[in-house]
Amino acid sequence: MAVRMSDLAEATGRPMRSHARRNRERILAVARDAMTSQDDEISLNEVARRAGVGIGTLFRHFASREALLEALVHDRTAALCVEADRLLEADAPGAALVTWLSDLVEHVATYRGVAAALLSGAHDEQSALHRSCQGVDDAAAALLARAQQAGEIRADIGIDEVISLVSAVAWVREQARERAGQLDTLMSVIAAGLRSSGVIAS
Repeated sequence: MAVRMSDLAEATGRPMRSHARRNRERILAVARDAMTSQDDEISLNEVARRAGVGIGTLFRHFASREALLEALVHDRTAALCVEADRLLEADAPGAALVTWLSDLVEHVATYRGVAAALLSGAHDEQSALHRSCQGVDDAAAALLARAQQAGEIRADIGIDEVISLVSAVAWVREQARERAGQLDTLMSVIAAGLRSSGVIAS
């Protein structure tokens, strides 16, 4: 997992020093800018150079590229899980599931590599993205179960299939950002495939 300021403070008994905090924030800012632009294949060495730190400093904060990605996606992933809990009370659980999956696609497609990680991260405890991916899987599974119990989503599809579909759409969005306009159409196709016969989940 990525080293967080709160984790470091707990381990050492004191807050992260200000210059270490600034280094971490610069590294994240550079990575965020690069991985949301056409420069998303940037190396960790280049991230360190642009952040004005040594590669050793980068690795003290983030042990791998996955750890850096996890730090970038953590807060939004946590917010999506909270939103999923709220949507469990929705009157139309099928539509709630599709809406949440659309939000997930937008989130996952933001940074290169997350779509692929979503397929395996929840089952790979060694992955720095494991906790976030497991949280997404659990949230999606709860929404799926609720929609299936209501008879709005077909009963013969499991969470692995749903995550595979979402990851595929996110991968297209990630790799071809100029096709962002296709997202609604692709999600409509997924919604049509998920819904039970005679149920409109919109």
